Amino acid sequence: MNLPSNTPPDGDFVAYVERLTHANANAHASAEAREDRLKPGEKTALRAPSPASIVTPPAKPAAPVAAFVSHVKWVVILWIATQVLSEVVPGAGFLFLPALLVYGAWAVFQANRRSSGALLQRLRELAQQAAEEAQKSQKAQQAQTNQPPKKK
Repeated sequence: MNLPSNTPPDGDFVAYVERLTHANANAHASAEAREDRLKPGEKTALRAPSPASIVTPPAKPAAPVAAFVSHVKWVVILWIATQVLSEVVPGAGFLFLPALLVYGAWAVFQANRRSSGALLQRLRELAQQAAEEAQKSQKAQQAQTNQPPKKK
């Protein structure tokens, strides 16, 4: 039985990949042109796709479930290790909490490193928003307490 293949018959894989890449670039350019036509009142020139979008395939989103399962696995292993250690050294089971905190800090550090600092930047923005909201609520409380009481 002879199965058909999707490789070029002459074995010129470089030309085959270039042909596929250019077909992808043309499809991308026509999609951008369609989007530009749908925007009313804007006149924009057709842009060529960047070389990075042609050469590299689109990035697949990370599997958050797999990452969560991996973290749960390591926490369980950590718990088992501290329980086994507590059989040899009395009171060593309490080492689970500090070890869990260290692992959590390491996991946050790794997540921040993979996101090029975006996680840390987002945490800073959230802290700044919380501080601004606390300051506004404090001003509102001061404004309410500074008003004279109403007499009937």
